[in-house]
Amino acid sequence: GNGVQAMSTLAEKLGEVGMVDVDTARLTARIAVIKFNCRVEINGSESMIECDISMQNPLAVINTALLHSYSVTTPCVRILAAIIKRWAKRRDINNPASHTLSSYGYILMLLHFLTTHKVTNNGTLESLFPSNKPQKTTECPYVPNLQWLDHRCLQKPDAPYTEWQQKPANSYTTMNHPTEASYIVNTHFFRINDQGAQSALKRKIDQFNTNTPSVGYLLASFFRYYAYDFDYKRHVVSLNALSRSGPIEREAKAESDGWKLYGQSLFLEDPFEEFYDVAHVLKPSNFQRIRRELALGYSKVLSSISKSSGSNNDDHGAGEKLLDSICEEFVDGA
Repeated sequence: GNGVQAMSTLAEKLGEVGMVDVDTARLTARIAVIKFNCRVEINGSESMIECDISMQNPLAVINTALLHSYSVTTPCVRILAAIIKRWAKRRDINNPASHTLSSYGYILMLLHFLTTHKVTNNGTLESLFPSNKPQKTTECPYVPNLQWLDHRCLQKPDAPYTEWQQKPANSYTTMNHPTEASYIVNTHFFRINDQGAQSALKRKIDQFNTNTPSVGYLLASFFRYYAYDFDYKRHVVSLNALSRSGPIEREAKAESDGWKLYGQSLFLEDPFEEFYDVAHVLKPSNFQRIRRELALGYSKVLSSISKSSGSNNDDHGAGEKLLDSICEEFVDGA
């Protein structure tokens, strides 16, 4: 259509003005995207910034705003996201065109993990639904779920953490889907647009998380959760999984949105287009490979912890060494 034609013309212009590796392979995708690299100079040395452009896609703007708000909830979200994106790219499991998962998919997995676990008194993480059943009370996760957080609980310092019974739906929070005529998108989430909102949320997080786990522990727990603990046969990775309602069942998604019910694979619900499975590109063999990579990452972190315990190693140096080991470039057949 005209949109694809306009984006093809834009891709040509990007090449003409010096953009590098202009990629138009996804112009025919559900959401047409042009990917390219932009040369920039940082501290006297040249670097490449990965960029992508899509047009007439308001949901991408809302998705980006949601991810940005999560990135400023606590410093660990941004750090973990950067590590996981680097790990997935270096291990060659981050390319939807080759039937592996997009960076966006890995970030949603991270957010699901952080919003479905809470910090215990001794600084470890524990599932919000240990027996895979809903809890009677609403508990504060390690990172509050921004689509469900009832912001009124932030106004009083000692108020309990509360979530909406239903997401607020009004003319400000709902929009017609740009391509699915009958689908109404609820775009509500708690936007962290200023220092006041960020400080109020930080106070609420600190009220419940007295012993904050280290980034290394959180990364190991992320790897372990998706390598061994998550029940892929029964559950969906979703930001609608809450302590009071429990995990999102695959059976429910099969009924409501026609998702596949049988077989072991990753199903990943988009936070706004809830009918859309972000992991639909995954081939079964690549899903198994991703789980092997998660298990390998977990074992590398454990091994590093056991080696460094009791030694006087430089923590920063040991951390960099571990990061290099986890993100070692994948060589096929090696």
